[in-house]
Amino acid sequence: MELNLNKFRSQLKSANLAARTVLQAVFGSGKPADRVLSAWLRENRQCGSRDRQFIGEAVYAMLRYWGLLRKFLPAERLAEIERGEIRLARLELDALLFAALYLDYRNLPAADAIARELGFPWPKPDREARNQLLARAGALGKIFGVDAVFADGDLLPQWIATHLPEGLDRERFLADLAARPPMWLRMQTAETDHLVADLSAAGLAVSRHGKIADAVAVTGRVNLFTLDAFRNGLFEVQDLASQCIGLAAAPRSGERWLDACAGAGGKTLQLAALMNRTGTVVATDIRSYKLDDLRTRARRAGFPNIRTREWDGKPYQGKQAARFDGVLVDAPCSCSGVWRRNPDGRWTLKAEELADITRVQFEVLTAAAPAVKPGGVLIYATCSLFPEENGGVLERFLAAHPEYTLEDFPNPLTGEPTGGTLQVFSYDGDCDSMFVARMRRQEALEDAAL
Repeated sequence: MELNLNKFRSQLKSANLAARTVLQAVFGSGKPADRVLSAWLRENRQCGSRDRQFIGEAVYAMLRYWGLLRKFLPAERLAEIERGEIRLARLELDALLFAALYLDYRNLPAADAIARELGFPWPKPDREARNQLLARAGALGKIFGVDAVFADGDLLPQWIATHLPEGLDRERFLADLAARPPMWLRMQTAETDHLVADLSAAGLAVSRHGKIADAVAVTGRVNLFTLDAFRNGLFEVQDLASQCIGLAAAPRSGERWLDACAGAGGKTLQLAALMNRTGTVVATDIRSYKLDDLRTRARRAGFPNIRTREWDGKPYQGKQAARFDGVLVDAPCSCSGVWRRNPDGRWTLKAEELADITRVQFEVLTAAAPAVKPGGVLIYATCSLFPEENGGVLERFLAAHPEYTLEDFPNPLTGEPTGGTLQVFSYDGDCDSMFVARMRRQEALEDAAL
């Protein structure tokens, strides 16, 4: 489609301003890019829906390919940006936006329009190259006059390579980091065929998962939150890997469950649905304001079995202990498993932070575990790739708590046995990467020794 250059110049100016704001906040203070961009868009309501779409596309492309883009910058300029001092002239930032959009290779008309505005020739990558992303980076390097070697490992900071788990297909993982993930929904209605038809009629391309009946992937330029099906609570946005955690928990109707670190409550809602809206799910979080969104979502979908409560993070003891058939600890983590959606996290996480993260994870798991009844289930989960956050924390906990043992559960994506732990990688289902472990508390400690 032919671009209206006058309108596009206005869009590009807005994208430049938004990118400047996001880069400064992300690198200067480690703020999440999605929150910063959302706030910027709220403050700039003159941007229409197409403007907002282009701005988001351009900003996230810049963050997604930052490891390649940074090689186009002089050392002094790069150092400024990565400490949050954005002194780039408008044309310099426009050039980076052009490079990001070209690497993304989706909105080529926009990339071409910026190139023309800047007087750049169109890049000519090696069409025979095995890795076309790197071929495009090399072609950009010639235009920028940069003699650099590009590798797929540039999509991550160098220090992370030594923290990736064994068994990871590095090539597939890095290819996923360079691609946008689909939007996964979890259907909250028995009339799933009708909902799929409604989503399709709204203009979305809908693909149902082969193993998980309630999971559908959708693509298309439709605002999901304006649909009647969303307003009526018939679906929730929840990544496929996240849905695996609730399925590993496998709560039964009538049980009493605790979601100890519920946040906005996506997994709380899934647990309540899996229990057929019976029993009780108590959702807690140390940040009580986080539960406001859950209350709204639960009301929208008409869940009668969800309760919310603030938790101070102290161990469950006395009358508060041993009250739940199951406890889910979706622990705070590095969020390395969701870097496809939140690429800024790749560049703000520091290696030295992992020790503090794992300490908090162990403390939270240890504090929540006494809430499980004898014979009950304890689930430990993270949205992390790093073994020290996953198996490392789990091993420490099991060594300190012999009353808990791992319990096998089927891999929700394949049906195969897991032995009690599962690491979902992005390429397992075009999704996020997450870890989950299922443990059973013995009826009595002496029984465990039999």
